[in-house]
Amino acid sequence: MPASAQDVPSSPQWPLEGPVKTPSKALQVPTKLDPVNQSLTDILNSGGRIVSSYIGRTGPVVTVMAKGKYTVCVLVGQNPQTDQNVATSECYALN
Repeated sequence: MPASAQDVPSSPQWPLEGPVKTPSKALQVPTKLDPVNQSLTDILNSGGRIVSSYIGRTGPVVTVMAKGKYTVCVLVGQNPQTDQNVATSECYALN
C-alpha cells in the first residue's frame, strides 16, 4: 500500500531557526554583504556566470561568480499591479 503524504515525516526547517542547540546547527558569525552598484545584466556581460539560483519571494535569486568574487542578486520582475514597470536586480558582494 503506498504511503500517503500524512505518513511521510516532515523534514526539519533549513536552516535551523532560533536558539536551537544541536551539533548540526552552525554558529551565526558576521558575514560581508556589501551593496554592489551594478546590475545583474552588467555583471553577466562583463564575464560573470551564474553558479546557483532559486525562486525567492519576489523572483529569482542568483549567485554569480565574476573575477574570483561571489555576488548574490535578487531579481524583481515587472508587476503591472504595482509601479514596478521594469525588471530590477539588487546585488550584494559576498567576498
